[in-house]
Amino acid sequence: MPEQAATTQITGLTVLTFNYLEIDMTFKYRALALGCFAAMGLAGNAHAVKVAGDLLEVYGNIYPQYQTVTFGDSSATGSAVSTLTGGKTGAQTNTRVAGAVSVTRLNSVNSYIGFKGQKTASGLTLGYDLQGVVNIDSSNGSSFLSEPRDAFVYVSHAQLGTLQAGQQDTVYKMYGDKVRMLGVSSSNFVSSSNLASNPSWRGKGVSTSFNTRINGHLVWTSPRMNGFEVGYSLRQDPAKTATKNASLNSVGINWTDKKYYVGLAQETHNDYFAFSGSASTAAAGSVYNAAAGLRSKDTGTRLSFSYRDKGVRIGADTSTLKFTETSTQVNGFKQHKFNTWQVTGEYDVASNFTVAAQYANNGAGTCELNGPISCSTVGLGGNLVGLGAKYTLDRNFALFALVAKGSANSGAVISLGSGAGRTAIGGTINAAAVGIQARF
Repeated sequence: MPEQAATTQITGLTVLTFNYLEIDMTFKYRALALGCFAAMGLAGNAHAVKVAGDLLEVYGNIYPQYQTVTFGDSSATGSAVSTLTGGKTGAQTNTRVAGAVSVTRLNSVNSYIGFKGQKTASGLTLGYDLQGVVNIDSSNGSSFLSEPRDAFVYVSHAQLGTLQAGQQDTVYKMYGDKVRMLGVSSSNFVSSSNLASNPSWRGKGVSTSFNTRINGHLVWTSPRMNGFEVGYSLRQDPAKTATKNASLNSVGINWTDKKYYVGLAQETHNDYFAFSGSASTAAAGSVYNAAAGLRSKDTGTRLSFSYRDKGVRIGADTSTLKFTETSTQVNGFKQHKFNTWQVTGEYDVASNFTVAAQYANNGAGTCELNGPISCSTVGLGGNLVGLGAKYTLDRNFALFALVAKGSANSGAVISLGSGAGRTAIGGTINAAAVGIQARF
């Protein structure tokens, strides 16, 4: 894990210092946040509030939703289960269990407040962008500003491009995460990116996902020329050891005009140990074995497309994900490769009313073990169907409704993101929500 940024407390505020080019925010600056909220009363209908000119702007997206989630039964006992399904000690019996009790709650997912500013001089623009996740329901124990979101500083030049340092999206996510129903980000249960960027043998996780925001991270993007832009992400884990040297590299190119967008990106994770979980020894003969000296390399390749014109917006996305480890253990995990795809469409029924639908599919793919036993992907994969509607009151406020159904195949587990949970093996998950969006 990346090192934590140092902080200094001064009269209730947290002063941030930088450690290994990363920003970590404790969000104890409530006095600043409240002062900014007071300043918003002067904003009118503007999307960002300029508190101190270009040096400080306040913006945000408040997206509370009243959400209900229900779970379907797991696969029946005796159903075909992939070799990759189970815990670190070996294969797991797919015992039929009743679906979990439904959960109904207020969820603040996708809600955040941001502070940004910049200064231009001598052909350079220096700036910052700090976002905090807003939690309007403290019943889960989280504070009002519960955790950092984007948090980075940057320097920009008209001919040389922009360099950003801190916590932020990778180029893979920036250039590929364009298939969004009603603009909903990947943390929401209705986002198809949760399914299309993760393997189905363990559900969504930090080490497995190829659609993430990470800290301690450098991103360079070129100036846009003739519609083209290229980008590169780099992260080196400061906690390097003789057997683990985690790093991330993400590179991409995109082209856009008023109607079309095309993006191609590839990302590599070294020593993330997405499958085995760590470089420690597991039970002998287990496919989860991670013997000393094990190394891992995971790659994602993604092609995205979108089109918009006259109240119609469509998008499509396909990716190939490959997880590998250099196991020397007999029957230890070596490789799992699979494809995903997703499509979405939106239509403006009226100037202030939009309907949307989407579908995503996670394939079973192929796998390989280090030994005489063949590897099976039977039952892996799943799909997601989502529907939504949005009624816009003005440029700041809207009402919305979302529904989604995720179905895991007989040997798989899938997640619908933050606050929704994940299925049992071979189970289903259904979610519905209504809410209010407020942007400033």
